[in-house]
Amino acid sequence: MKRAIILFITLLSFFQTSCNKTKKVNEEFPVYNMQVDAICSENSDAIFYIPSRNEIQIIAQYKNTKDKQNAIRNPLKGLSDTGNYFYIYDNNLYYIKKEQDYTQAGVLPNKTSIVEIDWDTYNEKIIYDEDTSLVKDSFLGVMRTEKEKAAYSSIMSFFLDDENIYLIENTMTGCAVKIVSRKNGRSETIIESAGSISQLAFDGKHIYYVDARFQVIRIDVNTKESFLIPDVMTRSIMLSKNQLLFLNPRDNNRIYAMDLDDFSQRKITDDAAYAFHFDNDYIYYSNEYDNNCLYKIDWKGENKQKVADMVTYGIKAFQDYPELHVLSEEGTYVVNKKTFEVNKLD
Repeated sequence: MKRAIILFITLLSFFQTSCNKTKKVNEEFPVYNMQVDAICSENSDAIFYIPSRNEIQIIAQYKNTKDKQNAIRNPLKGLSDTGNYFYIYDNNLYYIKKEQDYTQAGVLPNKTSIVEIDWDTYNEKIIYDEDTSLVKDSFLGVMRTEKEKAAYSSIMSFFLDDENIYLIENTMTGCAVKIVSRKNGRSETIIESAGSISQLAFDGKHIYYVDARFQVIRIDVNTKESFLIPDVMTRSIMLSKNQLLFLNPRDNNRIYAMDLDDFSQRKITDDAAYAFHFDNDYIYYSNEYDNNCLYKIDWKGENKQKVADMVTYGIKAFQDYPELHVLSEEGTYVVNKKTFEVNKLD
């Protein structure tokens, strides 16, 4: 009897631990906003960014020393190309590698892979492969198989969790989001759009995106059920834990916040905004009432302050780093959050 009680307590403790672990993972899943995080992100050690669209490379800048290096140690230029987007998850870096063939017809795509870099060891491994080669008949306008049709799809961006890889793909008819199991490789398309998907967020359970009608749709990645977020029309969203920030065209593109539990809304800014991003303390935005200069305001919609007298087209506010990356007319700048000092990004 005593042994049975001990066994019961052990099993109960195991199940409680498992449940708590699952809950912790869900609560601590890093929110992903594709429109910013796919080109500028961070882990506990470094910030990562793509400095130029002309020569794609991913730069890692260490938080403690500010030393910089190419995040990809062996890019093998000439044999492959690094994609325009990357992803940070569980402190590791994931990037797209595109292999090419050199033929009489020119440079043709061959294979697209997603590569994981373990940021503790710098070891690389391929976690996903897709054959993107084109057969000869495709150039004549004839596509005879599903594989050949798939060759016309291209991975625009991606993100992942422990179970799946999520691919955002340009297709012949528009754009799609596909789930690929990391365990068995099975795939399923869960979103198909006639237009491009440029505004997308993920919280570990739901995907939020802006559709062609400027509505916000929420997809449960487990049940695949979709839900229309009520009373929101927008061209721009940012997800933060259980709040959805968006530009409200019904109120001259002022920034609003929606509570995703009860869908209540509150206005954050009295200024119209062109672009915005946030950290734990402030929301940073380009103020259309002041030549799109950079401003900040707290989450209560108070303590508004001008940060920099510069035209601002894009903002990345790192969560655990005292700087912003700001896209302006002459390129990307680094802005200190406390001193407001502005320097050109090297």
